[in-house]
Amino acid sequence: MADTVSIFVEKLSNLVLQEAFLFGQVEGQVKLLRDELKWMRLFLKDADSQSLYNEKIKLWVEQIRNVTHDAEDAIDEFILDMDRRQLRLNTLKFLKCLPTCVGFADKLPFIHELDGRVKEINIRIERIMANRSKYGLEALMASSSSSTTDQVVVHKEKWAQVVEGSDVVGIEDGTDVVTQMLMKGRCGER
Repeated sequence: MADTVSIFVEKLSNLVLQEAFLFGQVEGQVKLLRDELKWMRLFLKDADSQSLYNEKIKLWVEQIRNVTHDAEDAIDEFILDMDRRQLRLNTLKFLKCLPTCVGFADKLPFIHELDGRVKEINIRIERIMANRSKYGLEALMASSSSSTTDQVVVHKEKWAQVVEGSDVVGIEDGTDVVTQMLMKGRCGER
């Protein structure tokens, strides 16, 4: 009987060690995903500030935005669940006398679910980034960026012509200042 119990305890301790290792890996993956999210947010902020007219680029940005939201949800749920479980363990006084593996066992289903979600999100990110090269989006983004700059210059030139051609009474000095600012801005971009 003692042999059976010792074999069971040994297998249980191996399982706990494996799960603890998985927990460490998932925690590391969540941190890496959080870092990736920072870059994706900056990209999306930049993409929102530019007028992107190409449908391929719009689709790519939309996919990045969707995977960003999914990743943020996974991280938020991870943090919330860990806090909730810790609070529950702290409020249940009798669990303090039990081994820590009991509290850890409570987290196992969530850790496995999170591991699957993070892996799926990382695969989606890799595919989205591969599509950038696969469909030639780098060249489209570069040309879209330069055409956006050209559109801003044309827009400024049109406004400068409107200001020059209008008869404004009482704010001539202000009109001259604005015209000079527009012209300097145009020259500075070229």
